[in-house]
Amino acid sequence: MNYKKIAAGALALSLCASLTACNGGNESTGSNNNSTETTTEATSWTGDSIEVADLDEKVDVNIEGQSLKWMGIYDLNPTNKSPERSPEVALFEDTYGAKIEYMPTSTDKRWDDLATSILGGSPPDIFIYEWLTFPYGISKGQYQPIDSLVDWNQPKWADVKNTADKFIWKGEHYIAPLGYSFDDTQVLMYNKTVMENEGFEDPYQLYLDGKWNWTTFVDMMKTYVENGSSERFGIGGWWANAFVYTAGDTMVTYDGTTFTNNLRSAKIEKAQGVLEDIFKNNLIDRGWIGGESAFTNHDILFYSMGTWAYNAAAESVPDDVIQIVPFPKDESSDKYYVSNKVFAYMWVKGSENADCVKAWLDCNRTVNYEDSYLETKKEKYLANNAGWTSEMYDVAMDFYDEDKFTQAYDYGYGLSSYMGDTLMGVLYEGIANEQFENWVQAREEYYPIIDEEVRVYNEGE
Repeated sequence: MNYKKIAAGALALSLCASLTACNGGNESTGSNNNSTETTTEATSWTGDSIEVADLDEKVDVNIEGQSLKWMGIYDLNPTNKSPERSPEVALFEDTYGAKIEYMPTSTDKRWDDLATSILGGSPPDIFIYEWLTFPYGISKGQYQPIDSLVDWNQPKWADVKNTADKFIWKGEHYIAPLGYSFDDTQVLMYNKTVMENEGFEDPYQLYLDGKWNWTTFVDMMKTYVENGSSERFGIGGWWANAFVYTAGDTMVTYDGTTFTNNLRSAKIEKAQGVLEDIFKNNLIDRGWIGGESAFTNHDILFYSMGTWAYNAAAESVPDDVIQIVPFPKDESSDKYYVSNKVFAYMWVKGSENADCVKAWLDCNRTVNYEDSYLETKKEKYLANNAGWTSEMYDVAMDFYDEDKFTQAYDYGYGLSSYMGDTLMGVLYEGIANEQFENWVQAREEYYPIIDEEVRVYNEGE
């Protein structure tokens, strides 16, 4: 089997996944904005339905009347689709008297537009962090280090310093973690009524009891398929990569200086072996499945997608409860692993608007750190997403609790556009997508390619 041809053929699917699932369909999720398209229709803001408390302490800058230039595929200002100001925008405007100037781009043109603006001498001040930002975008000189803007000794920043240290480039911080991208978080969902009718133990309760593991998960799916009088499947949606992450290892690692090809990890091989079992037992409902049809048009036990799909899934079966549960862990592990996408704004190369960027970062970190603002964000989110309940929102937010979950971040997505758009999707999802049957054979085929990708950075080329 020619895996290089398979990788090329998978480009369209992988790119689609990277833009709609890996990126949650948008890059605004740190502020719980659900826009999936370029948003240009601004609306006249008439006031917040849910008020945002005043900021007690602010950074020492005077930016009244100034504008922060933001380039993105959605507007941070109120729009016809999202008329409510986010807490961070409210703090930025009301505390500092500054505004946000929107420089619209699109999913297809965002990288070209960013490069053109930098080369033309009229860059935005901020741009969203994406997988390709680190190390690729930083190594190409698209961004500025942010250590002059952030006081890592402040409690709000000290709380994310360990995460920031994972993205050090040549001794400097370029990424100020503001939190995690809520809508990008991959979750496993199921209909509690169906689970109960099938006689299964509730997976979320198994998780709470520390008994939610790979074997239980796979056995449950096999039983569900075998007991059906018509065609059934154990799982559908976008999930294979999230499952492999639960092994606790990733394809490419980074220690702050050196990138390492980790394809021969025994943990990854073990997880891929479970995927082979799922594949060979025909438990996978393949193809795109939207949240609105997952539990109505597809006879699947589990559905996985970013949390952005949960609202539609829950609203599609209003008389039932769609439960969120973490992906199961390896029985031999005492940890649950997740791969949550860091939410951050990058300081663009050429921007001279340091004070505005500093204030904006502080507002964003504040609303992701202080309890009162976290509660306000929750209220705003629930008010705009009727399918969510307070209980399920809290379950999803638990995925960011470092006492409950360990982050498994794969630096391979950021080495190059080929890696992020094509190869990583093939490596993580190839078995589930019928692109190959045997992990070991595929791994050895791609091992030298990964070696070359990391060599470019490790040798400073």
